[in-house]
Amino acid sequence: MVNNLSDLDSELREEVQHRSSANNIMKEEAFTEVFCDYLIEFGELDTFEPSAWRDKNVGAKIDAYSFDDDIETINLVTSIWKEDGSNVTNSELDTAIKRARKFFSLSIQGKLPGDRIDVGNAAHDLASTIYEVRKELTTIRVIVVTNGETKPREGTSEKEDGKSLQVVVWDGPRLLGNLLNTARVGLTIDFQEYGGPVKCVKQQDTGKYTTYLAFVSGQMLSDLYSTYKTRLLEKNVRVFLQQRGNVNKGIRNTIINEPEMFCAYNNGITVYAESIIFEEIEDGIISLSLVEDFQIVNGGQTTASLYHTMKKDKAELDKISVQMKLMVIHNNELSDEKLSDELVPKISQYSNTQNKIQMSDLRANDKPHPELFAISKKALAPDPTGGTKTTYWFYEKSRGAYGETRNTETNTHAQRKSFDSKYPRSQRFDKGKFSKVWYSYLRKPQIVALGPQKCFARFHTDFLSNLVSEGETDWPTFFRKTIGLLLLWNAIEKEIGRRKRQGIYIGFNQNIIAYTLSLFSHQTKQKIDLEQIWDKQTIPEDMMEYLLTLADTSYEHIIKLPKGQSLVPEYCKKEACWDSLINKKNLPRAPPSLKKYLHSNQKRMKVDESEDEINIQFCESKGADAWFDLSKWMKEKDWGVGKQRSQCFNMGKTLSGKRKPSSALSYACKKVWDSMEQNYGWDK
Repeated sequence: MVNNLSDLDSELREEVQHRSSANNIMKEEAFTEVFCDYLIEFGELDTFEPSAWRDKNVGAKIDAYSFDDDIETINLVTSIWKEDGSNVTNSELDTAIKRARKFFSLSIQGKLPGDRIDVGNAAHDLASTIYEVRKELTTIRVIVVTNGETKPREGTSEKEDGKSLQVVVWDGPRLLGNLLNTARVGLTIDFQEYGGPVKCVKQQDTGKYTTYLAFVSGQMLSDLYSTYKTRLLEKNVRVFLQQRGNVNKGIRNTIINEPEMFCAYNNGITVYAESIIFEEIEDGIISLSLVEDFQIVNGGQTTASLYHTMKKDKAELDKISVQMKLMVIHNNELSDEKLSDELVPKISQYSNTQNKIQMSDLRANDKPHPELFAISKKALAPDPTGGTKTTYWFYEKSRGAYGETRNTETNTHAQRKSFDSKYPRSQRFDKGKFSKVWYSYLRKPQIVALGPQKCFARFHTDFLSNLVSEGETDWPTFFRKTIGLLLLWNAIEKEIGRRKRQGIYIGFNQNIIAYTLSLFSHQTKQKIDLEQIWDKQTIPEDMMEYLLTLADTSYEHIIKLPKGQSLVPEYCKKEACWDSLINKKNLPRAPPSLKKYLHSNQKRMKVDESEDEINIQFCESKGADAWFDLSKWMKEKDWGVGKQRSQCFNMGKTLSGKRKPSSALSYACKKVWDSMEQNYGWDK
């Protein structure tokens, strides 16, 4: 377990060295990836795209970036990697900030990318997009990450090319503080800046917490979301599914058509706080002006829906009131353990939620994660050389579990060396990677592209929870299959890193891997014998050769952006990206030599039975005539492929015959309908 800066420095260096060697990338690039993984864990970022590029002649540098969902806020990450572990001077820090700002300034003026950035580099994509969305951008966040120590400085907020500019610095001490949970930076909300104080009724004081009830305006919540976006939500529940589900559509319709009924129909929000500043108006009634560590632990859908409906539909929010239950938890200042750490997860878990994604869905102690963790410490992996050197694959179900286990089970240098031999760092994996490999195999790379937090949320709820509820899963076998997928992912990642060094691929590594593994699963009809890969603990040469062919296909596909798309990582999040890939003609077929690695009778893994039912209900709701019309319309316009038109026609025949469509046909037809509606203007 990391307890001090020396431990942290060692941990970072080991991880950077490992990732640099494993993925054939420079140490500073590896450091950026490692640190950004931490920032995702802490809620500072949703996801990130490595984009290492610098030009000393113009004084510009960028190492990674991410946009928010609305392309209004951009995070520009720049790194200061200190090989010697020295402190970071003010001059070095100012230079790093200046270079990131220069990159943005040149980009928004249209002076980058030009011929200064290779067209395949992710920074080329970024510079072009900044210029294209320059009118929509409102906020630029420059995030400096370093393993050194910086001198304390006040946060800054100024203007850059007419946009709000924020500078955020993450150094070694700040990272350590977050890892030790002593320096978590919460949000302080001053209601004076959002329409004035809020009147509250003090409802209950139990000694552990005090509850206040209030009504806040829809406009206030929308404004708060506009400023802070998903940082308003507790860091483990940072998923807004957009207005696609029935609940969200219902919220949207109420906002637009019956705003005065919103409070009656909606459950409101539950907010957690560390402390508040208020004035008592009369007995039991207060005027709340400021909240420290403001977090919405339930009601994120409500808050985000208000903002998105106002933005997209120009809805008026003046008539909307939202019930707010504010819980101020009284932590014991004399104790190291925070009561809020115990109560907040339970508040979210037991609250009346409007979506199935809850904090409990993301908790590492929920079944089957403890079971898989226990298996990971006992399941001996075969020696790939055929010898007797057995190892283990360590499932780090929660951040720091690997280091903590290493420290608690070893006392001497010899014992630590033995532990490292049995549990190699290269065979450690976390819940983010766990979900990414499975969702790639389940042919959902567009969900993998959302980032590890959102991917894991969907994976846990839509897949793992179903396996748990069925009660028939052989977890040791499931674990071995997981390792088979990890071996595939790692092998692809290593080769892509090598090709990146050769200039064949220049960016978007994670997207290439996810789409390659999904395409591999698609082309082999999900029949790869994953346990056979576990037995070998390596990827056969003929299989690797085919995987690299699919990687080339995936790379060429994702970088050829269709009209209306400007960012490769954003395009990869679209279902249309995956659909158009698998509908390409002449996709590389699996060579006959791969037959020996296939299961002839392997049952296809199924994702979320409730999703199947939703697809069936969707198709039935359209009626037979609509499917016949869609099939005819696609043929007249020569859109889609023959198989898709036939599927829609068959759906029409099924419904006209008063029969219930199958899950497979419903899944395929809904994808066609959505694709035609979103990309070709089908409107029925």
